[in-house]
Amino acid sequence: MLKMIAPFEMGICVDDLENMIAFYGDVLGFKLISKIDVPADKSYEAGFTSGGYTIVRMQTNYGERIKLVRPMTSANPRTSGKEVLSKKGNVFLTFIVEDLKHTVSRIKDTDAPIRTQGSIMEVRDGVFLSIIDDPEGNHLEFVEYSDITNYRPDLV
Repeated sequence: MLKMIAPFEMGICVDDLENMIAFYGDVLGFKLISKIDVPADKSYEAGFTSGGYTIVRMQTNYGERIKLVRPMTSANPRTSGKEVLSKKGNVFLTFIVEDLKHTVSRIKDTDAPIRTQGSIMEVRDGVFLSIIDDPEGNHLEFVEYSDITNYRPDLV
């Protein structure tokens, strides 16, 4: 079994780094931890890209980090399809939140598209969700459980 020593981190290849920092920071409330430029030679050796990149780490209040990564050379356009699960390999990030209505109301004030009909739906008894795209079309799922212990008894 993989033995992790820190909370999970995920990376997202982005185009407009400043806009994405504003969304994840100002709208979702994540904290900017670091911004680092990686030169082309190191980026190539690591297997990321031949042109170098800038990486910004944003941290949730729970400790997970989102890495916003902007290649110095343009990346291929994103094609995810009309529906979140319409293409193999599509990824969505899930955030378990305390107050889904508040979260969605903050996002509604932006241009981020809300995919869920009616903004919030009860997908099964006591489980409410909203699927939203960030400014570059990355899928985000926000979920609220009426009783988190039913879903994650290990957290209480």
